[in-house]
Amino acid sequence: MLRSRLFLNLLPFLVVLFAVGAYALVLFAHLGETVDVSVAENYRSLKAAEEMETALNNLDRSIWSAAGSAPASEEFAANQRLFSTQMAVHLKNAHDEEWRELNASLSAGYDEFCRNVADLNLALTPDNRRRVYDFEIGPTRLKLLNVIKAIQDKSKHNLLATSEHIRKFTRDASRMLIAGMFIALAISGYAFWKLGRWFLDPISELTRATTKLGEGQWDKPVPVLSRDELGDLATAFNKMAAQLQEYRNLTDDKIIRLHRTMETTLASFPDPIFVLDSSGRIELKNPAAETLAASLHLTDGLPERLQTIAQRTLESGRDFLPHKFEEVVSYRLGGVEKYFLPRVLIMRGKPAELFGVAVVLYDVTRFRLLDAAKTNLVATVSHELKTPLTSVRMVLHMLLEKTLGELSPKQDELLQTARNDSERLLRILNDLLDLARLEEGTAELRRENTAPQDLVQGVTAELDGLVSSRGLKLASDISPGLPPVSVDRQLIRHVFTNLLTNAVKHSPDGGTIIWRVRPAEDGEVEFTVIDHGPGIPEEHQARIFDRFYRVPGQTKTGAGLGLSIAREITVAHGGRMSVKSVAGQGCSFSVILKAATAAA
Repeated sequence: MLRSRLFLNLLPFLVVLFAVGAYALVLFAHLGETVDVSVAENYRSLKAAEEMETALNNLDRSIWSAAGSAPASEEFAANQRLFSTQMAVHLKNAHDEEWRELNASLSAGYDEFCRNVADLNLALTPDNRRRVYDFEIGPTRLKLLNVIKAIQDKSKHNLLATSEHIRKFTRDASRMLIAGMFIALAISGYAFWKLGRWFLDPISELTRATTKLGEGQWDKPVPVLSRDELGDLATAFNKMAAQLQEYRNLTDDKIIRLHRTMETTLASFPDPIFVLDSSGRIELKNPAAETLAASLHLTDGLPERLQTIAQRTLESGRDFLPHKFEEVVSYRLGGVEKYFLPRVLIMRGKPAELFGVAVVLYDVTRFRLLDAAKTNLVATVSHELKTPLTSVRMVLHMLLEKTLGELSPKQDELLQTARNDSERLLRILNDLLDLARLEEGTAELRRENTAPQDLVQGVTAELDGLVSSRGLKLASDISPGLPPVSVDRQLIRHVFTNLLTNAVKHSPDGGTIIWRVRPAEDGEVEFTVIDHGPGIPEEHQARIFDRFYRVPGQTKTGAGLGLSIAREITVAHGGRMSVKSVAGQGCSFSVILKAATAAA
């Protein structure tokens, strides 16, 4: 339908355009024919007349010489041939009715001139020749020149007439083309105006309706002004608007239900939950969070430490999920000290679109008190056990020194076993006391900037005898240019000693232990101890740092406290410890410490 309208409106314009084009083609064909026939023929006749005039004059000059010499006769013959040739050219071009009389006069005059010249050649005396020339050749030549002059004049006249005809024809054609152009412009203008109304009015209505639709005015349909494609478009748009309105109503209801569900879900959590946007502003709080904010007199932000953790999480894009009580925050609420473990979870719309974080404060007050009670109990029991254990050790030493009498071999063996067990028990008690102090945070760190190379060399020197006794090799691989680390040298040596001692225990005889030191991310330094022992099965790696935990089936001696103490010392330094292992292929323990500038 719309295609038919377009075609019918453009058809008159196309007809006029075709007519003007056809007229122009006919005009130019006629013009070319006129130029080719009239101008070319008259121009050739004019040139031929000029050549005949020249040849006739030359014939007149050579008449008297032709009778007396051969060269003069040849010149006369050449001019005679030239005249005949040019006369033939003229007669070929000027062969219509208007040239008939002149052509007849030209042919007759030239024939008469040739006969007169023959008579002149037959005359025997000079007087007869003079008489023939004066009374026959002269008048004939003059008459022939007049005919040639008339041919020239007529050729020029025909050329001028043709030029005038071309100019007139061009003027008429220009008027016709201009008239056709104006007619075409008028038709095309009307057609475009008509098409503009057909197209622009529906499009304007569609634009208006789209704007209203964007503003939320769903009751402004597009009027259907025709039954063509634009009318179909308006109908389809109205259907789409109705469907969008229905979808919006459904979506609004769904959003309201989701919002209520979310509020109800958040309200059911007893722990405070704060939802922050990407700029760190609070967008949503559950009732527990509102109670906490009211108790702490918070207006539109979190407490300083929590705000710092949330901002750091937003910048890094990684969840903040601590498991230790070192990250616990405490607030006094209603006269009671409350402890909360903050966990910050990243919220993403798409994999690369971060739009906020959720700060969850787990109430760990009860667990904190239980942990403190446990730590105090362990410390108290360990401390109280040291006194009787010291007495037992002293008695055993005295008996083994035989100050109270000789011992039988069996008695000596039993006392040696008892002394070794008491020494082992003392080490366990000392480890428990150290662990309790580290967990309570009462262990004072005497930090000093130490080069990683110095730490490696010091511990290697201490354990050189132990390594050599097993026939093992300890290879150090230290990257150059490492920054110093800020550590308590005594405590951190305990960490590395424990890792290397374990590596010696589990390495096969004649094997190699690798101690590698490399730069880590964020300016940290990574110390890694690698052995080639039996390794640790994957299911036991998660608990390898727990107190008193030993891998089932292990035959090596130990209380299961060394790695726990080593990790607590590492954490106290602001570092972290990890393990990587494949069963049967050895394992590697890594200690990552902050550089001295970062630790400061």
